[in-house]
Amino acid sequence: MVANRLGNNPLLNREKKKDSFEEKKEQIIKQYGRLVHMQPKLIEEIDFEDVTFINRLALTSEDLELEELKESISKIGLLNIIYLQEKEKGKYRLVSGLRRARAISEIYITGGSIKGKDRVVIFDKETPYELLDSVSVDENIQRKNLSILEQSYKFNREAAKKEKKIEDILKEYHISKKTFYRIKNAITYPKEITEIIEYLGADKAEILNKLVFILKDKMEASQVVKDYKDLNRDELRNLLKELKKVDRSEKVIIKYSTNGFNFSVKKKVPDEVKKYFEKLKEFIENDDYTFLK
Repeated sequence: MVANRLGNNPLLNREKKKDSFEEKKEQIIKQYGRLVHMQPKLIEEIDFEDVTFINRLALTSEDLELEELKESISKIGLLNIIYLQEKEKGKYRLVSGLRRARAISEIYITGGSIKGKDRVVIFDKETPYELLDSVSVDENIQRKNLSILEQSYKFNREAAKKEKKIEDILKEYHISKKTFYRIKNAITYPKEITEIIEYLGADKAEILNKLVFILKDKMEASQVVKDYKDLNRDELRNLLKELKKVDRSEKVIIKYSTNGFNFSVKKKVPDEVKKYFEKLKEFIENDDYTFLK
């Protein structure tokens, strides 16, 4: 399957099932297309003057909202697939994804880079026009919906505006505060989670992120995701609950991070031990590690 539906997206209709055309589109891609990575050379060969499948009357920066889209793609990568068709002399025409392609072109021109693994479908020259036209129309409709990471990016931008209150955002999107923060924080998750967040859904992604954190001293994030991504939400919650119980039962805990470590003692100790650690604190604050000798 080339492109994920957004059925796990909390801002979309959860009851919406894969329609018959989505299945047909997958067959069209399988028969006539191939999946490739986004790269500067590919963008350079797109014939933006070829408007065979473009339904826009103008391609101005204002119409395309390029600045916001460029910022979004630069930060979270290319999430939605761009569809191209081969032309003569190594050129490509756009089937769908004009705004994204324009934004990426400008990012590359200014020396930027993006994450775009397996995010371009290239159709053969022989692909029937009516099939490509149907893909173009369907994609233009579907792209009205935002992915979870795009929502996360948008929520972070809106929350940063001093004149806009959280309550205003909740009312505008008809969501709870819990759902808002669940989506808003998604952009901060490890890449192992963000890469499959549309498959996981916002709820499972949040729990999985907590598992990655609580198990970080024992397992790599990639292993946590691999082992537990296919559990359902209740199974993940129960696992997290059990792990928290074990964590609380430990009296002396050391947790390491890239910025240092936390040392926690959950039991009574003699005053001499407290004084000893106060002295260690002074040494470490002054970058004096002579006590190790």
